[in-house]
Amino acid sequence: MKKNNRKRQGLSLIELAVTMLITTITVIAIGVVMVDNHRGWLDSYAKVYGGAANDAAMVQVAFEKIVRKASRTKYLISRDDLTVYYYEDWLNSTDLDRYARFYRSTDNPAEFCVEHGILDEDGDTQSISVVRLCSNVSDAEFKPTNGGIEMKLLLNDGRETTTALTTAILHNE
Repeated sequence: MKKNNRKRQGLSLIELAVTMLITTITVIAIGVVMVDNHRGWLDSYAKVYGGAANDAAMVQVAFEKIVRKASRTKYLISRDDLTVYYYEDWLNSTDLDRYARFYRSTDNPAEFCVEHGILDEDGDTQSISVVRLCSNVSDAEFKPTNGGIEMKLLLNDGRETTTALTTAILHNE
């Protein structure tokens, strides 16, 4: 009898099945890591550019813009309400003739608004406009600082909680 001296070539079914199993496990592990990283990235993006963060940024800009032109000598402040007085034309006006009031809405306490108005010689006020700056406000707090006013808002949109803390310096006399 002659022995077959030819070497065996190719893979057996068992070797092929083991290779496919290892490859499948590797691909699934890589997929899980990629999905987890993507979910984390989406959560981070939502925190930075989400509703509460955008609202906080918009309120900070509006607050600083209005308070910076307000008078250092006349303003009304309580824990959750602030009224500042300013000049319509600060170069030519001699008396404070405008006001801005920051407050949480009484109809919907989650809304934070600013009311702009006219102040007459007798100290009476006439509202010109009310602008809703943001919603989802859980708490608002104002307090005076050295030459300025600090505003602290707690915003909660159900997905994230953001604290907006800003200080604006009162510039006018």
